[in-house]
Amino acid sequence: MRDPHAGSNPRASTLAATVVAALALSACAGGPPGGPGGRRGPDGPAAPALFISPFGEPFVAAAGQPWPVADWFRGADADLDGGVTFEEFTTDGARWFARLDTDRDGRLNQTELAAYETSLRGFGSGPRGPAAFGRPGGEGPRGGGMAENLAADETQQGPGGGGPPRGGPPRGGGGPRGPQGYGVIADAGFFNLPQPVKAADVNVDQRVTAAEWATATQRWFLALDADRDGRLTLATLPKTPLQRRAEARRR
Repeated sequence: MRDPHAGSNPRASTLAATVVAALALSACAGGPPGGPGGRRGPDGPAAPALFISPFGEPFVAAAGQPWPVADWFRGADADLDGGVTFEEFTTDGARWFARLDTDRDGRLNQTELAAYETSLRGFGSGPRGPAAFGRPGGEGPRGGGMAENLAADETQQGPGGGGPPRGGPPRGGGGPRGPQGYGVIADAGFFNLPQPVKAADVNVDQRVTAAEWATATQRWFLALDADRDGRLTLATLPKTPLQRRAEARRR
């Protein structure tokens, strides 16, 4: 889906083209009607084989391929040793932030956030699709689920302020949880966030600064690093609701 070593800042049109290509791959791979990448099941259309990274980047897998979380993980694992450290996780997040920051001013403004959200709308439709993107007024998913837990969790820096965050699991438990029904984008990620990039906007001013992004990166890593060893592995990452439903259909 992407070059994990790309360090440039493509224009917004490139981002849109990437998502369109992902949608085309999903449609071709899934074939049957009923939604991109899937057939109609007893509870409605099957969801696409879609994964939204902790930073909001979409990945789509072709039929018969591993769930696309593996594509994200492989790109984030810079030294290919089977684990993603806090430093590698941070680098991956900074790469995606730079790609979204099309005017290169070190923050994501309302126009850039809106362009990103619009680019995701093709992944779902109807009342459960991502077109609504959260609650009225653009406040996003605050007030419930993992988003609230992560925002409330005060993490500590490692020695010297530069290491991985330490501390207990997010309040209310260490695994992704929260109300269902936010839509395909929320179900495709670890944290049930219909606006995964805007979730970093802690002061809700409709902008994401580099500092807010860095703070969110620490929260997200801590939430995924369940054993607190400073290293993520593919086998220990939680399965998203979309992945669990896809596996249930195959059974």
